[in-house]
Amino acid sequence: MTPESALVIASVAGAARDLGLAVAEPVVLHEGANLVLHLAPSPVVVRVATLTAEMRGNAVDYLRRERDILQALREREIDTVRLTELADPGPHNVDGHGFLLLEHRRLEPVDLDSPEHARAVGSAFVNLSAVLAELPADVARGDEGHPWAEIDRLREIAELTTEASALGTIDRVLQELRATEPPDPWQVVHGDAHRNNVAFAVGPDGRSTHPIWFDFEDANLRPPAWDLATLLRSWPAAGETACAELGVDPQSLTMRWHHELREIYALLWSRLYANRFSIHEKPASKRLKEWQTAHQK
Repeated sequence: MTPESALVIASVAGAARDLGLAVAEPVVLHEGANLVLHLAPSPVVVRVATLTAEMRGNAVDYLRRERDILQALREREIDTVRLTELADPGPHNVDGHGFLLLEHRRLEPVDLDSPEHARAVGSAFVNLSAVLAELPADVARGDEGHPWAEIDRLREIAELTTEASALGTIDRVLQELRATEPPDPWQVVHGDAHRNNVAFAVGPDGRSTHPIWFDFEDANLRPPAWDLATLLRSWPAAGETACAELGVDPQSLTMRWHHELREIYALLWSRLYANRFSIHEKPASKRLKEWQTAHQK
């Protein structure tokens, strides 16, 4: 843990105590684009915007969007990691750090080698996407919803850490994609329907029950193919199940277009990770070189 993270943890723990929560020793669950803490002994998880806030700006805005979407999904009986009811869930801001308070619940990681898990997650994605499509557009307010807006910001930041030849290839492919964007309808989407953002709920008997999706901070208005391409890239078996249920050809022009855009998005994010966490430098560089080689003319 970096000294900066330790200061953030202390600030957020203090703010949580001020909200009436019992916090003895926060437990770090994850440190990456966000800092995720269990505010033990309270059954509350706090997600603090860190790297995401540096890239996007005002974290409270998109955390508020996530809060509204979580509330809307609960009203429609979609199981997610919910907002805590033990205190005002927020979003809150302390010392310039935005955070949201969520329930702490027992989850079982997905098994990427399990066909049963892949089928269950693919079907759960289809159900989630259908419910998100029913939500009013204003629940995903914000003009940053278009993929180009975020990719442009990522591209600008990546310029500090990415060699010129790779940036040239990225710019060329992005220009080609801008010129061929499919006229797909838009709806509210998860925004990051990645295998790392789904898990199985665990019942009172200790057995896993059903998949639930979480981490809706990227939810916004986009073509649904964005989510589907994300799932296909990160977990092909689950994505293929979803495509089959939706009657979508994974090799259609729309799906290939979104796959390519999502790949660039992931490449740029990996450069940000590598800049923050040195352990990611080698795999990020390898991934970028392989992509660049595949796209050389």
